Amino acid sequence: MEMHALYSIEAEPCRNFCILGSTAFIDPLDNREKFVLSNFSAGSVGNLVFIDTITGEGESIPLPGDSGAWALLWIGEHLIVGTCPDYGYLHSLNLMTRRWAEPLRIDSETYIWNFVLGTDGMVYAGTYPGCLLLRYDPAAHMLTSLGRVSDNPVNFYSRNVFAIPNRILINVCCNEQFVSVWSMEDGTFTRLGDYGEAVIEADETRICTEFEGTRRFYSSSTLEMIDIEEGTALVTQVEMTVLDGKRIAALRLPGGGMAGIKGQDYFIQYAEGEEPVCRPIPTSAPPTRIHTLTSDSDGVVWGSSGFGQTIFRYNPQDGSYWNSAAVCDSGGEVYGMAFVGRELFMASYAGGDHVVYRPDETWNQYDNLNPRTLQPVAPSLIRPLAKSVIGPDGAVWTGWSAAYGVYGGGISRVDPVTKEVTSWQGLVPGQQVSGLAADGRYLYLTTNGAGNGLAYKEDEGCCFMVWDPVSGAVVHLHRFEPGPIAGLVLYAHGLVWMRTGNEIAVFDPARMAFAATVPVNDACGCMVAYNDSSVLAFGETSLYLIDASSMQIASLGDIPSQVTTATVVPDGSIYFNQNGTRLFKLHARG
Repeated sequence: MEMHALYSIEAEPCRNFCILGSTAFIDPLDNREKFVLSNFSAGSVGNLVFIDTITGEGESIPLPGDSGAWALLWIGEHLIVGTCPDYGYLHSLNLMTRRWAEPLRIDSETYIWNFVLGTDGMVYAGTYPGCLLLRYDPAAHMLTSLGRVSDNPVNFYSRNVFAIPNRILINVCCNEQFVSVWSMEDGTFTRLGDYGEAVIEADETRICTEFEGTRRFYSSSTLEMIDIEEGTALVTQVEMTVLDGKRIAALRLPGGGMAGIKGQDYFIQYAEGEEPVCRPIPTSAPPTRIHTLTSDSDGVVWGSSGFGQTIFRYNPQDGSYWNSAAVCDSGGEVYGMAFVGRELFMASYAGGDHVVYRPDETWNQYDNLNPRTLQPVAPSLIRPLAKSVIGPDGAVWTGWSAAYGVYGGGISRVDPVTKEVTSWQGLVPGQQVSGLAADGRYLYLTTNGAGNGLAYKEDEGCCFMVWDPVSGAVVHLHRFEPGPIAGLVLYAHGLVWMRTGNEIAVFDPARMAFAATVPVNDACGCMVAYNDSSVLAFGETSLYLIDASSMQIASLGDIPSQVTTATVVPDGSIYFNQNGTRLFKLHARG
């Protein structure tokens, strides 16, 4: 165990597969059929997993860089990979030599979403945050930006792209949603259909879009709307099979049969009508980023993965750990985690899901028994940014941001006995809930002007709210001046502590007034109550001790990097994570 002045590195207990993409082909290296998975390793470097569909043997190939990839495209002796979330690399793997070509990227972009092969033999892709259309020449190994797809400067996404003869279709969002059409003949962008429309599928003859809940169809050659029956128009890009009585996405293998992913396993259906065979992915699950931490009454540390919708537990007594399968059917990650008795309540992105898990009982998520998904708050609320707390009524409360392309947010309540879900939206119109805390009477919220897929609203000040969960009334509302962004909130020692930019504002509920401002001069990423009279604030590079009586602040020393989550177990020990894969234990006492 590595020891430092302030902390020790306990373990890397969070391990999972997060499969973003898959493909299948006859591997030119050995002429065997391979099912290939693109694994996202949050907080680390992603990898490809090659699975022999007959023997089940696996091969892991690390990416040259970035955490993972949505985009995969097999072209002859090469596999083209488009990465995220930090660099937006285009990687090309020579399948015969298993060697990577020099990584390519457009400096402004961090995500490549998907690849399509155009009728000109070039590979096209959409990006984030520049909303670009990219073109890749496989023969020359050259990547080019064809420019922004949208004139709207706050449209960040060109996701996804589709190929039709002599054109590329691009779904654009999120400030304005529309379909852009790029012409290979003259290099111009035009628009298809109405604002709010998006392509679902396309092929050489037909285009299928969705607009306000209805399907529209267009000719791929003329781009004119056509009137045909829906059932004859769809091109099946994602096929489905039946596994354990449920329909599940799959892809068709070149030798016949189907393959797909079920949680942390993969499956092969060798012939139509046969029950798919489900097996563990045949390589080791890598350590991944810890997203949220909490603990139970026995002092066991629980946490969620940074991506992949899994959770883990770590026992400090013996160093053992366990990782789950996916906690719900939606993709994303668990933000909110709170124990009520022996039940763990979770809130997750991107399906706006509430999930309850009983660790003492057998895991059976696939039948929605344990963990059990409750009523979601999607589609209006999707990201539980403010995480979850136990409210004064003993219920589990969570703070949310709104759907993509919408400014706003809300809160939700889960009754721990009945499992009934109630939600409130628009507490501060146009602002998401970014922090949440509770005492024995009130909820305390911060809000700000960020939004999923949207630019931050610089002209609006963040808000702090005191909310009565019994009456649903706003007891106190304070709007800060535009500038510093309000985030996390902590209730400790009779006071409410909240981050506003590089300061911590302290609110006294007894006087319904702000009592102090502590100039941390650091971007605080996490706070916890400490002993009987102080608060620990984790900055980007230092750990700070704040006395709750005098408001004096002192630096206790350096920490690895910005801490994003921490938990205090019943014996007073503090475990934390620094936006990476390692779990730390604080052992210096201030």
